Amino acid sequence: MPSNFLMIDTMSKIPPQSLQQQFKTTNYIGLAMMAAVFLYAGLVLAIDKGYIPYNGPSNIDIGILVKVKYILLIIAIVHYFIIRFFQKFSFKSAAYLPAASVLTFALCEAVAIYGLVLFLLSGNSTDFFLFMVISLLYFYLFYPKYGDWENLVNQQLSKNSPT
Repeated sequence: MPSNFLMIDTMSKIPPQSLQQQFKTTNYIGLAMMAAVFLYAGLVLAIDKGYIPYNGPSNIDIGILVKVKYILLIIAIVHYFIIRFFQKFSFKSAAYLPAASVLTFALCEAVAIYGLVLFLLSGNSTDFFLFMVISLLYFYLFYPKYGDWENLVNQQLSKNSPT
């Protein structure tokens, strides 16, 4: 496994600087992915206001678009449960904290991408902003906290240390 991931070793302790660096790097990735959601919003607004010319598919039936919207909303809600399920198992080991956090960020951002796709199909910016709000809510709910990382590492060290 690459050296930039946390490794729990029964013979040594993880220096706090290493854990902080891992968290800081992961935090930057999360902030960049969250910023991408706002870039999508800027793109939607620019297209909606006519600053960027876009002639989306105009021959799609409204009924189909409504069905696609509700299917994507259901998928977005399912993302919540996928993230919860995933975190329940992946955050049991400190070795996977950075990778698990980045995957969580990707699942949060995907919801905004669903909204962007729906906007490009329908031309309705309100659809995008609904998905954007859900995406940002997921970022808020599931964003990793340094204290949680530190607690998990300390728990694993205490389990692995000889008594």
